[in-house]
Amino acid sequence: MRRRSLLVTLLIVTALPGSLTSRGGLLNGAAAAGHDLTLAEQVFRATLADRHAAVIEAESAGFADRMAAVYLGDGSGADWREQVARIHDAGRVAALLLGALEWRLAENPALAQRMRNYLGATGVANGTDGMGLEMAARLQLTRPAVLAAAARRMQQDDADGGAALAAIRRMIAQNDPVSARLAAQLNRELSFARGYSAAGGFDFPTEPDDVAADLSLQLPEHVAQISAETELALYTAFAPLGAQAIERIAAARATPQSRAFRAVLDLAEADVLDQLAAESGRAAARRDKGSPL
Repeated sequence: MRRRSLLVTLLIVTALPGSLTSRGGLLNGAAAAGHDLTLAEQVFRATLADRHAAVIEAESAGFADRMAAVYLGDGSGADWREQVARIHDAGRVAALLLGALEWRLAENPALAQRMRNYLGATGVANGTDGMGLEMAARLQLTRPAVLAAAARRMQQDDADGGAALAAIRRMIAQNDPVSARLAAQLNRELSFARGYSAAGGFDFPTEPDDVAADLSLQLPEHVAQISAETELALYTAFAPLGAQAIERIAAARATPQSRAFRAVLDLAEADVLDQLAAESGRAAARRDKGSPL
């Protein structure tokens, strides 16, 4: 029996309780079941899911380049990035996120009731956790010049022992945003490989465990990458506010309400990223075969 790697275990632990893509599509599956759209729309607004969709589109070029380096013989290029960006179109991603939220809430009545309790009569969550600023920072950091300048500022603050950067690191240690992003990225790359394989991209028999085992060898690099990206995004978003404001934001993020909203959006986002990654994998296989994208 093939030895399962630590990564395979991670993927199983964070796996979805059912494949949304196998249910005929995220939105179609939700609509067919007649789920309550109102609650999903309220959670969508409360979690700023539309801004997450814009970030997913903006960050898709980096995903395209990473996958091209592994799967495409001629590497990445403008046409490949454009294809991946079309798959990750913000309007489409927003619709898929709403569909994923509908499905998640319908599948878990206890979670749905918890969301209703947190939203209360107004249907609006308190916006004190700085998520809007974080999404704006991630959008800005997709521009190379902004990324380089922010990295220099953070490096200088690190050397100076800056209080804001120290507060951000305490926030990361307290709320652990890295684990969810890490699991999502690993599952996303596995979904890409599945899509690539399904479209006949591999010239040899390939199983999910083979890809997961390869990814497990890169686990330290993935952890370092996600940790650095998370720290820089939070630094860019919150450092100008000062250490005391960052402490307040960290406290807001540590509340049960904030954690619950973050968790349900993480689930929906992972569902959507898996679907988009599989589509991107199929596009890469067609590209390798010389078929129209």
